[in-house]
Amino acid sequence: MVDLPDEAVNMFNNEDCDKNRPLVWISTIGVKDNEEIPHLAPVCFTKVLDRDKILVAINFATQTMYNIETYSRVALGIAVHYEGYLVKGTGAIIEKGSEFQQVQGMVKSRFGDKIKPRAALLINVEEVYSLKPGAGSKRVV
Repeated sequence: MVDLPDEAVNMFNNEDCDKNRPLVWISTIGVKDNEEIPHLAPVCFTKVLDRDKILVAINFATQTMYNIETYSRVALGIAVHYEGYLVKGTGAIIEKGSEFQQVQGMVKSRFGDKIKPRAALLINVEEVYSLKPGAGSKRVV
C-alpha cells in the first residue's frame, strides 16, 4: 500500500475548491487515429481518502472521463514554487454510491446547484514523486 506523505495530503486536499490554493492537473492518455494522445486538465475539488486514494470531482472533463474509462492510467500533479508532488495510479469513474455523493456534496457546498458533477474519479495511488528541484531519484513511495 502506498502512503502519501503528510505534505502531499495537505497539498492535494481541496474539498472546497479554494481559489487561493493551486489547481491539481490531471493527465490521461487517449488514442486518436491509432496514435496515443496525451490529455491534461485542471481540477480543484480533490480529497485524499485512506492516504492511498484520491477522490476528484469530474464536472466538465468529458475527454478525461473517456480516457480513464478506456485506459484507466492517470497522473496528478500539484506544485507551488518548488514544492510539489506527482502521483501516478489507476482511476475509476464512479457515477453513483458514496464516493459520488461525496463529490456532489463538495461541489454543492461551493456552487450550490449551479454546477452538478458528472462523476467522481477515484484514483488508486501507486507511485508518488517529489517535484522539488535537485539531482537524484524523486520517487517518494
